Amino acid sequence: MLTEIGKIIRQRRQQHGITIEQLAEQSNVSISLISRLERGKVDNIKLQSLTAIAETLNLKIADFFRDELLQSPNVVALLDYLSDLPAHQREELAGTLLKLLRLSKS
Repeated sequence: MLTEIGKIIRQRRQQHGITIEQLAEQSNVSISLISRLERGKVDNIKLQSLTAIAETLNLKIADFFRDELLQSPNVVALLDYLSDLPAHQREELAGTLLKLLRLSKS
């Protein structure tokens, strides 16, 4: 599980164009922790540290525990965007996106 979390952190950090050092400073965690996380060399982590890293990367803790197929940066960004909308707007946008996708398959 922590190996996958490390991959998500690396992807998101690179997507934001920040270094390990910058992420560590902004999250108030050690550079070593970020480096070991990204390399899959961490056996456990405090929830407080993981939350700080997630917040710095504009992620939610739940983003680390999504189905592996839903963890790419674009999918996470889309899901986050949809989840931040009011329910009626989310449903309307989801319906529109599905219609567009069905049209593109035709």
